[in-house]
This record gives sequence, structure tokens and C-alpha cells, in this order.
Amino acid sequence: MLAFKIFPFIQALVIILCFILPLKKVSLKYRILLALIFGLGSLKQYIYIFSGGDMMDPKLTRYPAIFFDTIYFSSIFLFLLTLLRMLINGLYKLSRLNFSKLIIPAQSTRYAALFLLIACLIGGRAVFNGFAPPVDKFYEISVKDLPAEANDLRIVELADLHISAPTIPSEIEDIVARVNKNEPDLILIAGDFVDGSIEELDHMTKILFKLKAKYGVYAVSGNHELYSGYKEWIDYFEKGGIKFLENDSTIIRNENDVPLLNLCGVIDISASRFHLPAADIAKATANTDRKLPTIFMSHQPKIANQLKEISDLTFCGHTHGGLMPGLKQIVAKVNGGYVSGLYNTGRQRVIVSNGTRIWAGAPLRLHDPSQIVYVTLKQ
Repeated sequence: MLAFKIFPFIQALVIILCFILPLKKVSLKYRILLALIFGLGSLKQYIYIFSGGDMMDPKLTRYPAIFFDTIYFSSIFLFLLTLLRMLINGLYKLSRLNFSKLIIPAQSTRYAALFLLIACLIGGRAVFNGFAPPVDKFYEISVKDLPAEANDLRIVELADLHISAPTIPSEIEDIVARVNKNEPDLILIAGDFVDGSIEELDHMTKILFKLKAKYGVYAVSGNHELYSGYKEWIDYFEKGGIKFLENDSTIIRNENDVPLLNLCGVIDISASRFHLPAADIAKATANTDRKLPTIFMSHQPKIANQLKEISDLTFCGHTHGGLMPGLKQIVAKVNGGYVSGLYNTGRQRVIVSNGTRIWAGAPLRLHDPSQIVYVTLKQ
């Protein structure tokens, strides 16, 4: 966490000292302007000091958030390009054994302009993608021992809604309308509903109560519920008709009371750090019918490695699809090898959603767009 707090200052110093300062041909006033934009832009995560939020949610409304995030991510890419230039020059010097040789001179205004253009284009595109509406993602999953009555059962997964200050009601209304239009049998929400308090977000979160599914709307908590007031939010959503399976299960039955499948869920795996019960697979599966297939919900996908011979189909979120190439591989590594899409592990199939929206703390996507996941079960 300390490194996370210090890194923006290191980034700002590298940009100012290694990118802006060497540009001697650029007038002082423009270098000062660049230093203010990209130096201070690197410190975006500290804007909460003025906005009344925190590092997890700076509480910027939509258009200020888009503005500051574009500068912030452009600063990150400018920092990475500056490091790349330094690495290329360093390797070239070593290969020639001549430390006066450079491929990309730091003082070159032509290269500087190119780097600025690339950084701003990537940063702007990443934020645009981050705030874009979710795409539809469809899967058809064969499940062993699926009852005939459950053949073609339709499930919709939402995850990582992250309703917060930059969210606008029409975004949530659009998601709800698209889901309901599909007339699902079951809606599953894999955690991270909110960043903020009920008082701040009620006008948007209550829109989720319009979600309709034949057999109900079920959910598990994510780590962001733990930051935002876990008990208050769980009570709030349950009163609105969203049933949480926190180390719990239920048997989904059709209108003729025929059992179709077990549905299980666990509390977020970091809950014990907040003096809440730990994720408990044994408790979540204690009352299941062993003759029926089991569907599992967990916000964080790494728990799927413990479900290989327990769950037939596991729904997760949390990773946001990895956000961008390079970072995606790191996200997968810290999440048990799971980051985006469909995985086969033992008898289990794991679907890791890219998230239905984006977290205000890192609203960028260069790949793997936000998505609504539609699953049809087959015998």
C-alpha cells in the first residue's frame, strides 16, 4: 500500500526530470504547462483530498472524472514511453560501448511530440472504453445431470457494477432494460455493486430492484461492499428483492416445484479482514441436493481452484478482464490463473465476467470491454 501511495510522485518526477526538463528548445512557459498537466495529472488519486472522497472512490461526478482520468492515464502512458526511451537508449549505449550515443535524444521535440500524441491517444481511448456501455457476451454450457426441465434455462450474470459518483441513472436503467428484455430465468450478480453510501447512491441503486427473472435475482458480496458498509448494503439490497447467498445455498425449483439445480454462494474472500465470517465453501454447500448440478457464485475467481469437483458452473467477476494487455497477465496471476472468459477445470466450468461497468478508481479498458453475460444451460 505504501508503494501505491508513493508511486504517483515517482511517476511525476520521472516525467518532469526525464521528459519535460530536457526539452530546451521548448519555451519555459510551455514546459511549466506540461509539468503542471502531466506532473499533477499523475497525482489524480489524491484529488479526493479536495473532493471529499477517498482513494477507492474520489467522488468525482461524471465529466470531471472523465477529464481527470484522461489526463491521469495519459500521464501513465507518457511515463511508460519515457522509461521505454531510456531503456532503448541504455541498451544502445551498451551495445556500442559508447555512452554518448543515443537513438532517441531526450531533447528532441519531434520525438517528444510523438510521445505526447501516442500517450494522449491511448489514454483518451482507454477512458472512453472504460465508460462505454457493456457489450453482450453469450455462452452455451453443457451441464452433466442437468434435469430435462432445466434444459435451455437462461442465466444472466452481472458483476462489478461499481455504482458511484460518476455513474448516471440512465446507465443502470439501460442495463436493467437489456437484461429484462432477455427474459432470463435466473439473474446472478457477482459482487461489487457500489462505491459509496446508501444516502449518496439510492437514486441509482434502487433501479436494480426492477430486475426481473422467473426464478429470482441472487447475489454475493464483493470486496467493495466491505469498503462501503457491508451490513447496510446487504440489508438494503435484500429488502429490494435481491437475495444474497453469503456462505449459503438454495435449490432452484420450477413453477411445478421440480428441483432444477443447486445455487450456492460465498461471501467475498477478504471478508475476514473486516471482522466478518470467512468464505466457507463447506457451509455454502451443506444443504445442497447431491443429485442436482451445482452452480456457484464468488466475486473473486481464485476460489474456483477449490471448487473443481464441487461446482458444475462457477460465476465470478473482480478482475475487470485485466483492463489492458500486459496488466491482464499480472491480474490473472494474482487471481489463481483466471482473468476473463470461460475456463474448464475438472468437472467445473468457470465464467469470469469482465464486469458490467468499471471502477471509478481505474476506469480504463484497452481490451476486454465491459459485458453482460448471458448463459444458456444444456443437457
